[in-house]
Amino acid sequence: MPDSTSTSRVAGGDVVEGRQRLVFVDKGDYYELSPLGVFADGVVCWRYESTDFDGLRAAFDDGTLTLTPPEGASLIITGTAKGTVPALESWLTPELVIGELADEVDVLNDRPDSSRRCWDALLAYAADPTGAHLEAVRESYHAVPGHRRIHVLGDMDQNDVPVRILLAEVGETIPARRPGRTLTVTPEVRERALDYFRRSEAGIARAEAQRVADGPETTVPLVVGGYVYPSGWPDPAGLEVLQTDYPAAVTSGGREYASVMHAYWALSTGDAGWHDRIAAAARGLDARTLGEEAPRRAGWPTARLGVMAALLRDKFERHPAMAATLLGTGDARLLYNDRSSKYWSSGGANWLGRLLELVRSELATR
Repeated sequence: MPDSTSTSRVAGGDVVEGRQRLVFVDKGDYYELSPLGVFADGVVCWRYESTDFDGLRAAFDDGTLTLTPPEGASLIITGTAKGTVPALESWLTPELVIGELADEVDVLNDRPDSSRRCWDALLAYAADPTGAHLEAVRESYHAVPGHRRIHVLGDMDQNDVPVRILLAEVGETIPARRPGRTLTVTPEVRERALDYFRRSEAGIARAEAQRVADGPETTVPLVVGGYVYPSGWPDPAGLEVLQTDYPAAVTSGGREYASVMHAYWALSTGDAGWHDRIAAAARGLDARTLGEEAPRRAGWPTARLGVMAALLRDKFERHPAMAATLLGTGDARLLYNDRSSKYWSSGGANWLGRLLELVRSELATR
């Protein structure tokens, strides 16, 4: 949807992908131009409101949300400008916007949206042109938001003319693709439209087979890390075992450390005294606190990524049950939550998430 952009939110420890567009919110004394977000789980948000599609429709109905505030009303674009509303016209209606957003939820969940459902119905009718299949085409075509029907085939040369041919009666005259032109539907014209979909289906099947030859092109994000348990780790633990501070012995240079975090911060300093104090810390988080105070060894910024990669490999090779948990994340993107470091966290470079994905792929190949 060209008028929307990607967004996301965290719910229950998982990243929920979404899309957002702009809408006017009635604030009583003024209107505010604000993002309207819709998410894969069906949640709809604007400002501090959180609802569903029924709530969204109600907000449009009662005027809380609008596409066209009244001319002359006070307007604020947060952080940018304020003034009065000019004369506005929208080529959309609330129902069209809701239809677009419903399509976005389908796409975010890897489900066919209204255009794809119409396309599937057209292919079914082309393969078996019965009255029942034609009615399915009619129903699915009219379920596509009206302003998007012209693009339902994704074919700029044809627009939606082949669909309208199939939905028309023989002898009926319909608007052609070019403005001012018309087209009379004949049996031959209908047959050409049917053949259009038969040929398209074969071509798409070939392209799809090539496109996904080595597997899915997208993966679902999963948040790991960031959990603190002052009273002790859960037993049995779940994704917590993927955290660097989880107590799981690792070795480096012939020495054993209580966790990846103990080893990482002990190895970050060239001072033997600091090294031993960090290694002896009660918890991984305590080791980090000490490590942040210790002097860094020369060249650490360059070496730290390799050190962390080696420690993670050792951890999951030494602890098969934890390796099974890592493998159980499938092909999900791993977003590591570590608020103390943008380098390691998904709030920055996400190097820990990326290294966990690398180790996971190495485990999978073995």
